[in-house]
Amino acid sequence: MNDLYRTLLAAAALACSSATVSAETITVCADGCDYTFINAAIDAANDGDVIQLAAETYFEGEQIDTLGKAITLRGVLDKAGEPASVLDGAGAHRVLICRNGETEATVFERLVIQNGSDSSGGGMYNYYGSPTLVDCTFAGNSAGYGGGMFNQASSSPTLADCTFTSNSVEYYGGGMFNRSSSLTLAACTFTNNSAEYGGGMFNHDGGSPTLADCMFTGNAAVEDGGGMYNEEYSSPTLTNCTFTGNSADDGGGMYSTASSSPALADCTLCGNDSENVSGGFANLGGNCLAYSCDDSDGDGTPDK
Repeated sequence: MNDLYRTLLAAAALACSSATVSAETITVCADGCDYTFINAAIDAANDGDVIQLAAETYFEGEQIDTLGKAITLRGVLDKAGEPASVLDGAGAHRVLICRNGETEATVFERLVIQNGSDSSGGGMYNYYGSPTLVDCTFAGNSAGYGGGMFNQASSSPTLADCTFTSNSVEYYGGGMFNRSSSLTLAACTFTNNSAEYGGGMFNHDGGSPTLADCMFTGNAAVEDGGGMYNEEYSSPTLTNCTFTGNSADDGGGMYSTASSSPALADCTLCGNDSENVSGGFANLGGNCLAYSCDDSDGDGTPDK
């Protein structure tokens, strides 16, 4: 575990703990709890409160809006340690939105966000919102832009141990779209997301996230940037990240336009089709770019 990963996880833990000191716990479930709908619980909550969800699937019927409150929306884990509280958009609406100046004290934890649909951010849309997300899974969400999550207008959420899988868009950013936003991600996984450009992640107009210990695998773009696409002065920083088995017409692993210069340290890009990297990047050292991910000598580094 590198120092940046420890720092990001510590920040996420601090956000969770600071939001729950002297908090009231509000329960939401189908029967026998304080509320049956999550938005009703949010309406009643005060800063510092925890909204505790049961191990069930929630069909809210509309997007869940945290209203700028410093609250924690917390699910539970199943016996395998996976999130078992599911927020389902039923293909009819976006699942989550933060648009009222939410800070790191607004926390989403142990949740599955699935089947959301909207023009932007089918799973989650952050507009001047910078919440904390820990151990959340975004699955099967769809949009025109940012299938799993759309961040814009200086939104800087912090994500730790989150997964984006099988999200899709018509245009840009199957897993995530970042516009003029510089978020932080630790130990997050992007797998089997699809788009025209930027299957896993699309960074635009200065969107420059910081990623540590993240993995991009099996993402696909019809045009460019299977794993990640960077354009218009977007220069993310990646440490100990892996891109493997992603595909695109150009830049299967990563594609960057001339104005963008991602910085890579201790990253591995191998087995991406076509090309591991298309466009320039700042090599901070320790990177491995290889045609195949085979490791015949067992040293933990792909054969070049």
